[in-house]
Amino acid sequence: MTKWKAFLSLLFSVAVLGCKPEPYTVEAGFTNGSTTGRHIVSKMTITTLSGGRANFAMGSVGGYPGAHSGGGKIDAPAYIEGEWAKGNPEPSSGLVSYHRISAPIPNDAEAKMKTMDNYYQNFDRDYGSMEVIVDGPRVRVFYSKSCVDMYDDCTPKQGADPNGWVVRSPKNQTDVVVLFDGKGESSSTPFPNIFFADLEKRKKASLSE
Repeated sequence: MTKWKAFLSLLFSVAVLGCKPEPYTVEAGFTNGSTTGRHIVSKMTITTLSGGRANFAMGSVGGYPGAHSGGGKIDAPAYIEGEWAKGNPEPSSGLVSYHRISAPIPNDAEAKMKTMDNYYQNFDRDYGSMEVIVDGPRVRVFYSKSCVDMYDDCTPKQGADPNGWVVRSPKNQTDVVVLFDGKGESSSTPFPNIFFADLEKRKKASLSE
């Protein structure tokens, strides 16, 4: 009997130690935009702490917050990979620079998301917005509850943001937390073996016909 109890105790310990805590997840729409004009985003993937992958590439984007997709449940971002190009300010005049990034996202992203989710005193929206913003080589990832002063009570709770993480959005319309702010590689010509290199080859082939 003693051996049986010891076995059950060991089994219980293994089960408890083997269980990982559920990741902190939010329900969020996905947005891909820019604050500096037209960009073409061919690839923009965020890998989360749990290993999930979310696609933020929405093709031709411009303006903030930009193009929007339905999104879904997502936990804290851990890594970002992307390829994009900046458009010429003149309409229908091609692309002027090419960019790519492969970088870890700081490990305080989850804490920032929790701060945003518990920031407001009277505003209780059960979904948010995860935003990837490209400006030339610069990439930023925001998380917001999209509380707009004109329509909502956006009064913050006292002491809700002791680290000063909550800032105003680029248009100064709502509050966001910045989960990532970095720069990728840049080139005046497309990087090899990516979407834009193939696009240039097709253009040259069509012109030579």
